Amino acid sequence: MNHRVRHPLGWRRVVLGPVLLAVSWALAACGSGGPPSSTPVTYLPGTGGLITVGIDQAPTGCNPNTATGSTYADRLVLSAVLPSAFSVDGSGQSEYDPALIDSAELQSTSPETVVYTLNPKAIWSDGVPITAEDFMYAWEHQRSVPINTTGGDANVLTTAGYDDIATMTPSNKGRTLTVVFSTPYADWQGLFDYLLPAHVLDRTGWSPTCDDVDPKVDLSGGPFEISTVAKTSIMLVRNPHWWGQQPKIDRLRIRIAGGPSQLAQWLHEGKIDIAAPTYFTSSFLAAVSSLPTIRSSVDISNAFLELEFATAGQLTSDPLIRDAVAYAVDRQELVDRVVGWADVNIAPASSHLYSQADTGYPTTPAPVPVNSTTTTTTTTPTTTSGTISAKTFPAGADPNEVVDDLVSAGYSRSAAGTWVSLTGHPLVLKLGVDASDGWAAQAAPILIEQLREQGITVQALDEPNATVAGEQLQSGTVDMALISLHTTAFPSSTSAWYSPVLDFSGGTGAQDWSNYNSTKVNNLFSRAAQELDPVTAQPLYNQIDAQLWSDMAALPLFAEPDALAWSSFVTGVTLGTYPQGLFSTVLDWARLVKVPSTFNGTPTVPSGGS
Repeated sequence: MNHRVRHPLGWRRVVLGPVLLAVSWALAACGSGGPPSSTPVTYLPGTGGLITVGIDQAPTGCNPNTATGSTYADRLVLSAVLPSAFSVDGSGQSEYDPALIDSAELQSTSPETVVYTLNPKAIWSDGVPITAEDFMYAWEHQRSVPINTTGGDANVLTTAGYDDIATMTPSNKGRTLTVVFSTPYADWQGLFDYLLPAHVLDRTGWSPTCDDVDPKVDLSGGPFEISTVAKTSIMLVRNPHWWGQQPKIDRLRIRIAGGPSQLAQWLHEGKIDIAAPTYFTSSFLAAVSSLPTIRSSVDISNAFLELEFATAGQLTSDPLIRDAVAYAVDRQELVDRVVGWADVNIAPASSHLYSQADTGYPTTPAPVPVNSTTTTTTTTPTTTSGTISAKTFPAGADPNEVVDDLVSAGYSRSAAGTWVSLTGHPLVLKLGVDASDGWAAQAAPILIEQLREQGITVQALDEPNATVAGEQLQSGTVDMALISLHTTAFPSSTSAWYSPVLDFSGGTGAQDWSNYNSTKVNNLFSRAAQELDPVTAQPLYNQIDAQLWSDMAALPLFAEPDALAWSSFVTGVTLGTYPQGLFSTVLDWARLVKVPSTFNGTPTVPSGGS
């Protein structure tokens, strides 16, 4: 079987080609500050040297497979250090990593059986071979019921797929692994990301502390290894035991900035070569575009912002309240004011499962009036005037629907314009905001004002990250939460957002923070995850999304834009896709070295070149 596997998801990312290698004397003057040389020169990718990347978030852990360690910064840094079985390219193709795996074949569908043959050269940076034992360790610790109950850990990002594995049988001295599933799992290529050395974690635990670099613990199975860690800087150096394609650069430094303005300033001062903000402003784009030797790109990311409701909360357990809030939100205004200036193609979201950049995303429908003659069939019946769906839900606010829903829910409009219950209690909703996501922070005050205009009072609570905001929603501390969701190439992963099927006692990874629980949706997710043909699975995911609209478990707002800025004197840089992201092409990164036009070969970056 060919190791390339097509998936229904992809990304609308700009692939930034390498910078022009032969440049004019004007570009050379920009780099040297002097007049043109009488000898024509060119710029070629060199070997060695340092490239510095600026980001705006700091890592929080050293195991991205945990609920607490799965952050943008953790995944970015460790994608160059820890091996993953498969990667996904910009067109949605899954491909196993030949440095780790010689072959990965689906040999049977009844029962589903996958055989991995590992690269015999693959070793950890302490010289211990990477074997089936490392895969089995990942399985044991990411199942809802670990095999070794004394060594299992409830702090896992997800149990999806791992729970479906019945047996894992090593052979050939650990270089071959046969995986048999108890139930089919379509997205098996998404398993075994960020593998960890079992022989180390057996004694440190599944999620060791990462206060400092311990050479005996922080092993590498990738092209780079962690050299030093400081509060605002991480240095990666070439892994001397790396057996695969050698990176062109010697060192990769990650600097943590306070925000996009500092990243722009660092680019201007030459302190970083690449700026990769998770959030940016128009001032950032203006600043980097004004620099003659800096290039930049903006596109739609695989993340989207959503307003989630506490479906079991004191107030928002009533679907009429959820519907009223949703109809009070002018999503088009949010797009125009928060993200439209960055990418004019961003439109109000049409899906709970896909970002606008994903292949599976439905075409954004034109808003049409709600059909008052149809009824909604949901697990929590509503009495709204018609069916809510991606096709019928308006991009703007609908004040008439707000009034109809709230009156049906037993509220009346006071003389002050606010809504009060039959007992005279004002309708006041608490909103949790993931303050670490700049797009959520920008959208929150606009959304609150929109609701206020419709007579709904909102109290905002800023939370440090999405997990805390979600937990506040789950506990009922807040009635709503603004949270950014990140899609992957594997749609079954979205079941963690809208279903308790991945929950287990004491587990921390499930993200069904709204406590939404629909028997219909749960069954559809289970069926879709077992459907090995993505074409057949897609209609099931469409049904899930339709039910989520009908129940108004959450209101998708808009896709978030991505930005990247980089020096003209580095090459090979691309935005990349989940999970490797920016570092997906790091082996091809290089500094450009000025050489005579007659030079033939690969130049070396001068000692200390940065």
